[in-house]
Amino acid sequence: MRQIGTLPRNLDSQIFGDHLLALGMKARFDEQPDGWLVWIYNEDQLAWARAELEAYVRQPDDPRFGEGARAAEEVRRNETKLEKEYRKNFREVADLWSGLRLRRRPLTLTLVIVSVVVFILEQTSQGLRVQNALMITAVHADPQRGLIDDGLSRIFSGEVWRLATPIFLHFGILHILFNCWAITLEGTMVEVSRGTLRLAILVLVSAVLSNVGQYIYMDRADPVALHLFGGLSGVAYALFGYLWMKGQYEPEQGMILHPNTITTMLFWLALCMTGWIGPIANAAHVVGLLVGVAFGALRF
Repeated sequence: MRQIGTLPRNLDSQIFGDHLLALGMKARFDEQPDGWLVWIYNEDQLAWARAELEAYVRQPDDPRFGEGARAAEEVRRNETKLEKEYRKNFREVADLWSGLRLRRRPLTLTLVIVSVVVFILEQTSQGLRVQNALMITAVHADPQRGLIDDGLSRIFSGEVWRLATPIFLHFGILHILFNCWAITLEGTMVEVSRGTLRLAILVLVSAVLSNVGQYIYMDRADPVALHLFGGLSGVAYALFGYLWMKGQYEPEQGMILHPNTITTMLFWLALCMTGWIGPIANAAHVVGLLVGVAFGALRF
């Protein structure tokens, strides 16, 4: 927001404000002893608004300045209508959390429950076997080379579930808590509004593509290293991207993320890329986000 000048006290700020609004320029007037300071919200309109102010001060009786009242009122009515529609469709995440019911969110809860069960099993003596069964590539010990993985050979041999199942693997309590929290909130919004089938498609496509994307990234970065990764975060970023786009292009569906949520998710995406918080499957995050954005923008 930028100041464009001062409107003398002997001139009507309401008339000039209506004139600007009718032209598509939103302004604010701050009363001063010698008149009103005029501020414009959109800085791209600064020169235009300043020219209109100079014209109004120079010739306040020009009929075009009095014609803005009706158009401005129409703009205000439309803004009020949009605001009411926004408030009607806006769903606070906390409300969705508190109203969680199994029959309306079966897939969301299934994802969380399976992840928790797998995490518990990972902490037992069978943990390595569980991980080996769900990772995109199995790992085994070689007498000469130590631990090596099988690449994608098992997938090509028919173990196609490995393309998706790494999403159920987690490698720490904070890892699984954050991912399950995100999936519960985001999955609930999608499943309640768009149904279980659409959520299932989103989850499956984003799981496969984010896992494959992470595998390719790791393989190109270091072909010799083990391709060990997992977690629901790729899917979580896909659902985030989907909800983000829905709020932008189809707000009437009620899937609107709070601006703070958008900022937080993007902040964490950038923070993870710095490497400050340890090894992270950043490629899975980015691919998941792109998948979600694509589905949301295409109005799936």
